[in-house]
Amino acid sequence: MTLLESLIASVLLAVTAIVCLDATRGAAQLQRRSEAYTAAVSLAESELALASADAGDGQTVDSDSVRVVRRPWPASPERIDLIEVDVPLAGGGRYRVARLVERRP
Repeated sequence: MTLLESLIASVLLAVTAIVCLDATRGAAQLQRRSEAYTAAVSLAESELALASADAGDGQTVDSDSVRVVRRPWPASPERIDLIEVDVPLAGGGRYRVARLVERRP
C-alpha cells in the first residue's frame, strides 16, 4: 500500500466516523424531543380526564404549565361542554387537546 492510498483510506475513515457521530447526536436529540412530547401528551390527557370527571361550569384553571378551560359548547342546545387543555412543550411549542363532554345532572 502506498502513502497516497493510506491517506485516502484515513480520510474516508475520518469522514465515516464524523457521519456516524452526527447520526448518533441526531438520534439522541430526537429521543429527548420525543421524551418531552410524550410527557406533555401524558400530562394533557391526565388533566383532560380530571376535567371530564368534574361537572363544573365555565371554569378555567391555570397553573404554571397547564391551562384547562371548560365552557358550554355554543353549537349544541344540549348540555354539552368543551374542555380544552393546553400544555407547553420544551421547545416553545404547545400541545393542545380538546374534548366534548356531556354535563352530568
